[in-house]
Amino acid sequence: MEFLGVYVREAHPTDGWRMASNDRAGVAFAQPTTKAERESIAAKCCQALEMSMPLLVDELDDRVGHLYSGMPDRLYVIGRDGRVVYKGGRGPFGFLPGEMEQALVMHLLEDVPAPARQQGRLPVLSDAEAWKRLPPVEEGSGQPLPGWARATAHALPRTTAAMLELDYRQRAGSPLDPKLRAKMRWVAGAVNKSPYGIAYALADLMRAGATEEEIKTLTGTGPWPEAEREALGFARKMTLAASTVTDEEVKRLRERYGDAQVVAMVQLLAYANFQDRLLLSLNLPVESGGPLPPLRVHFAKGTPAPAVPPRTKPATAVSEDKRKRPADPDWTKLDFDYLQKQLEGQRSREPRIPVPSWEEVKKKMPPDAPLPPGPLRIRWSLVCYGYQPELAYAWTKCTRTFGEESGQDRVFEESLFWVVTRSLECFY
Repeated sequence: MEFLGVYVREAHPTDGWRMASNDRAGVAFAQPTTKAERESIAAKCCQALEMSMPLLVDELDDRVGHLYSGMPDRLYVIGRDGRVVYKGGRGPFGFLPGEMEQALVMHLLEDVPAPARQQGRLPVLSDAEAWKRLPPVEEGSGQPLPGWARATAHALPRTTAAMLELDYRQRAGSPLDPKLRAKMRWVAGAVNKSPYGIAYALADLMRAGATEEEIKTLTGTGPWPEAEREALGFARKMTLAASTVTDEEVKRLRERYGDAQVVAMVQLLAYANFQDRLLLSLNLPVESGGPLPPLRVHFAKGTPAPAVPPRTKPATAVSEDKRKRPADPDWTKLDFDYLQKQLEGQRSREPRIPVPSWEEVKKKMPPDAPLPPGPLRIRWSLVCYGYQPELAYAWTKCTRTFGEESGQDRVFEESLFWVVTRSLECFY
């Protein structure tokens, strides 16, 4: 979609319906009488508002403003065929960007021709090529694959296979209510500004039987339904700033949904944020014929995928003089002693949810999940496996497979991990 603004005549000129609020803001212009004057005001508008979209300038006869009834402001979506897909109400009270966003997404779901789709930042294989790269399949081979799987199958075929199984588990096998699950996924996609994630969440929501009114309530600017408000607010906060979630917020969710459902919510949001970052990094558009339904596929156990093409390593390491330390004092103050203090605080706090014992968890482990040689003591693992073993194993399988297949330099890998956890303020 291409976004354009059109500057029309001044709604509150100094020689017309002048407003004191405009004067206080320094917006005091007489109604332009020449095209040059109108273009000059439009340029000042762009500069003052730091506009990121092109701003066109209407002619002095106000032909665009009259045709679109655009005074004082109005939102439109025009389809590729030139027809009006959405016309908002007259501003300022009818100026509702949330409504326009919903119309954009629905239009993309219904009418985006394949030739118009942009390409991602990696080569995207065809379905047939991608299936050849993936491990042997026991069930579900040959189906259309999501774009992200066709982008990652070339370099990480085994990891891609595990991700496909995880995606199905999250979208079709989670114990969460299908509508609530899709709505929480939409919230994460909206916060992350992930068009792919938003489109898939809305498709799953419609597949779950949501009405247009339910979708409009979710994507609009009004309050969410009382029954879902806490869960959707939790999804937003977990995506935007997870470290700010409070004990009281989790307590209320546990009281309403129960411990197992809350753990499923957390794992859903972990997956949603992981997937959105993958999609945004690779700049992947929704594939032709998509969004696709959840892909049920079972890969044969113990059979390797075709050999991964050799990776070309950098010729030289970064020289010492090119290395730069961050200048941000909030970042550099985290010395070893400070981190240890934060870790002690983590160790001494009470968990928000009861942590099952290893004996309890061991009874719930999926049959094909390998047991560790000794008792599992990592608390987040005990919680995830204790309350949602199937979801937890699908996730663990992905991370382990990626670790085996990617062959990354461990120092580089742990450095990336440090940057991520520091940015999220996750001292664990």
